[in-house]
Amino acid sequence: MWSSIENLKENLNKIALDVHDDDEDEEDLHSYGSSNGFGDVADSNRRTSNGFRSSRYPISNGIESPAHHEIERYKAEIKKLQESEADIKALSVNYAALLREKEDQISRLNQENGSLKQNLKDARTDINNAVKGNNVQSPNRLQKSLSNSKTRSHMSNGKGKDIDSQINEKDLADMLEDRTKSLAAVQAKELAKEREKLRDLQLSLQEERKRSESFKEELESLRLDKHKTSLEISKLRSELDAKLLEIKHLQMKISGQESHAVGTAMEHLKETNKALEKENNELKLKRSELEAALEESRKPTSSRVFPDATETLTKHPSNLDKMSQDSFPRKEELEQSLQRLETDLKETRRERDKARQELNRLKQHLLEKETEESEKMDEDSQLIEELRQTNEYQRSQISQLERTLKQAMANQEDNRMSNDNQNRKLKETIDDLNLKLTNCLRTIESKNVELLNLQTALGQYYAEIEAKEHFERELLVAKDEMMKLNARLKDADERLESSNKEKGDLTAKLVQAEKVAAEWKSRVSKVEEDNAKVRRVLEQSMTRLNRMSVESDNLVDRRIVIKLLVTYFQKNHSKEVLDLMVRMLGFSEEDKERIGVAQQGGGGKGVVRGVLGLPGRFVGGILGGKSAGSHANAAASDNQSFADLWVDFLLKDAEERERREAEEAAAATKAKEDSEKTRQDPSLSSDSEFSTVPLRSPESNQRLSRLLQ
Repeated sequence: MWSSIENLKENLNKIALDVHDDDEDEEDLHSYGSSNGFGDVADSNRRTSNGFRSSRYPISNGIESPAHHEIERYKAEIKKLQESEADIKALSVNYAALLREKEDQISRLNQENGSLKQNLKDARTDINNAVKGNNVQSPNRLQKSLSNSKTRSHMSNGKGKDIDSQINEKDLADMLEDRTKSLAAVQAKELAKEREKLRDLQLSLQEERKRSESFKEELESLRLDKHKTSLEISKLRSELDAKLLEIKHLQMKISGQESHAVGTAMEHLKETNKALEKENNELKLKRSELEAALEESRKPTSSRVFPDATETLTKHPSNLDKMSQDSFPRKEELEQSLQRLETDLKETRRERDKARQELNRLKQHLLEKETEESEKMDEDSQLIEELRQTNEYQRSQISQLERTLKQAMANQEDNRMSNDNQNRKLKETIDDLNLKLTNCLRTIESKNVELLNLQTALGQYYAEIEAKEHFERELLVAKDEMMKLNARLKDADERLESSNKEKGDLTAKLVQAEKVAAEWKSRVSKVEEDNAKVRRVLEQSMTRLNRMSVESDNLVDRRIVIKLLVTYFQKNHSKEVLDLMVRMLGFSEEDKERIGVAQQGGGGKGVVRGVLGLPGRFVGGILGGKSAGSHANAAASDNQSFADLWVDFLLKDAEERERREAEEAAAATKAKEDSEKTRQDPSLSSDSEFSTVPLRSPESNQRLSRLLQ
C-alpha cells in the first residue's frame, strides 16, 4: 500500500517536471522566433528590394515557403502541447479519483480492523474464560479420577459407586468436548473470516500495484514522446538556423551579383551614350563643314578660290576659261566626298535611331520590371503583414497558453501540496494499520498456539480417557484374576519356605559363578591382547608381501602357472580362469586379441581363492597394491601360503572361543534366572506374570558385545 502511494507521488512529481520542461520549451520557442527575427528579415528584404528592385522577386519566393512551413510546424507543436496539457489534466483527475478511492479503502480497512479488534478481544475473553474453567476443572477431575481409580483398585466391593463416578465423568467429558468443539468452531470461523479479509487486502494491494505500474508505463511513454519531440524541435531549430544562414548567404551573393551586373550594364549604356554623343557631335561638325563647303562650292570659284582674281578675270577672259577647266576635276572630287559624307550621315542617323529605339526599349523594360517588382513588393508586403498578424495572433495564443499553464502549474502545486498532506496522513494511517495488522497477526499466531495447546490438551485428555477405560477393563480383569491369585498365594507361601532354603544354595553358586566370570573376563582381555599382537604381525607381513609384490612385478612363480593351467583344463576352458591368467601374467592387447578375451573389470577374488586355495581377504590384500601381474607374483610365494594357514588357524581359534564363551554365558544366565525366581516375593509374583524377564544378564551382554567386536 505504502509503496504504491510512493510510486504515485513520484509519478506526480515527474508530471510536474514534464510540465515545467514544456513551459521552458515554449519560452525557448518564443524567444527563438523573436531572436531569429522574421520581421527583421522582412525589413531587410524590403530594404534590399527598395535598393535592388530587379533582384527581389526570386529571393522573396525562396523565403516565404520555409517560413510558412515553420509556422505550420509551430502550430502543430502548440496543438500537441495543448493535447499533452489535456492528458496531464486527465491524469491529475484520475489520480485524484484514485486517491479518493484509496481513502475510502483505508477508511473501510480501519472499520474492518476495528471490528477485527473487537472480535479478537471477545474471542480472547471467551478463550481465557474457557481455559480458566478447563484448568480449574481438569486437575480436580484428574484428581477425582485418580482417587476413584485408587479406591477401585484397593476396594473389591462397592461396584455401584464406581459406576456412578464413571457416569459423572462421562457427562463431564461430554460437556468439555461440546465446549471445546464450540470454541474451536467459533475460532475456526473467525480465522476463516480474517484470512478472507487478508486475502481481499492482498488482492487490493496487488491491483493498486498493477495500477501504479500502468501509470509508470504511461508516464515513461509520455517522457519518451516528450524527449522525441524535444529532439525533433532541436533538429528543426538547427535545420532552420542552417537554412536561414544559407538564405542570407544566397541573398548577399545574388544582391552582389545583380548589383555588379546592373552597374556594368549601366556603365556600358553610359559609355555607348557617350560614344554616340561624340559621334553625333563629330557628325554635326562634319555636316557644318560640308554645308560650308557646299555653300562655298555654290559660289563662283573665282570669288571662292581667288577673290582678288576677279579683276584679272575680267581683264583676261582667256585665263578664266583656263582656270575653269583646271577647277572642274576638283569639284567632282568634292561632290563625291559630299556624297560619301551624306551616306555616312544617313548611316549615323540610322545608328542613332537604332540606339534611341534600344534606349526606349530598355527604358520600357526597366519600367515594366519596376512595375512588376512594385506589384510583387506590394504582394510581399501584404504577405509579410499577414505573417506578422498570424505571428502576433500566435504569440497572443502562446501567452494565453502560458498563462493557462501557469495557472495549471499553480493548481498542480496546490494539488501536490494537498496530495502531500494527504499522503502524509495516509502514511500515518498506513503505519498505524500496519502496526495493527502486526498486532492482529501476533494475536492470531498466539490464538493458533493456544488452539494447538488446546488440541494437544484435548488429545491428551482423550488419551487419558481411553487409558482410563483400558485401565478399568484391566481392573475388572485383574479383579477376576485377583480372586484366582489369592488362591495361588496360599500355595506360593508354602513354596516360599522351600524356595528360601534353595536360595542359600543358589547364592553360594552365584558367588562361584561370578568368580568364574571374572576369571573368564581376564582370559578374554588376554586373548584380545594376543589378537591385537597377531593383527600387528599380520599387518607387518602384509606390508612385506606388498613390498615383495612391488619388487617382483616381472616375476611369476612357476607353481602358480601350473596351478592356473591345471584348473583351466579341469574346468573345461572356463572364461574366469582365463581372465585371471591374463591379469596375473600381464598379457598385452595383441595377446588378448589373439586369445579372444574381452576386458572385464571385476572379478578375481573368488576365482583366486578357488584356484589357489587362499582366503578372499588375504588375496584381496595382496591384489590391492598395483598391477595384476604383481598381485599374482605376490600370491605365489611360500611365505604367502604360510600366512594363509596362519590366518585360517586364528579364525578357527576365535570361532571356538566365541562358541565356548557363548555357552558359558548362557549357563550363567540360566543360573541367575533360577536364583531370581526363588528370591521373588509373593506380592511380586502376581505382578511378574504381566512383566517381561530379561534372558541375559548385563555382564553376559557385555561379554557377547566384546566378542562380537
